[in-house]
Amino acid sequence: MRKTVLIADDHPVYLLGLRTLLQAHSERYEVLHEASTTDQLIDKLQQQPADIIITDFSMPGERYPDGRALIQHLRRQWPDSTVIVVTMITNPALLASLARLGVHAVLSKNSLSTELIAALKTSEMPTRTRAGKTAPSVKEALSPKESEVVRLLLRGMTVNEISSLVNRSKQTISTQKNSAMRKLGATSEFELYQYAQKIGLDS
Repeated sequence: MRKTVLIADDHPVYLLGLRTLLQAHSERYEVLHEASTTDQLIDKLQQQPADIIITDFSMPGERYPDGRALIQHLRRQWPDSTVIVVTMITNPALLASLARLGVHAVLSKNSLSTELIAALKTSEMPTRTRAGKTAPSVKEALSPKESEVVRLLLRGMTVNEISSLVNRSKQTISTQKNSAMRKLGATSEFELYQYAQKIGLDS
């Protein structure tokens, strides 16, 4: 059965790109709605909810012009919909915040052509780490310093800020972050935040 999809972006080129990517997989995904403002997005979902919502983080609109507030509303009103955010922003605090809100994936607009379909496919898989490990065993595998680095990343701190705070070199912090990502099976910082939350490192 095909999944219904809403795509939203205020830039026509990116909206066309999203539509084209999904039409190439029309046997799996049906573009149900298109929107270029937050108002259109909300109105169309109220008319007919979609299985998957793919939205730009920053769009104009009278309602929910703030991206984070928009995502909060979407997760609250349509909790059964998979939400994927596309953005040019790579701020660690934003990524951690979106992970806490339950966003399935955050994709860079520069790599949509390679990442979007892969992200959609993972949304249909059981929730677990890519390494196939259960959360408790992975948590125990992290060293105390790796866990510390991940907790600070979840607070929105950068590698440089963590380095200054804990008095370790930037290279050491990066190595510990990459080691934690490998153990958690995360392929991006956003996935690291998601998996870390699932094993309770945000507490």
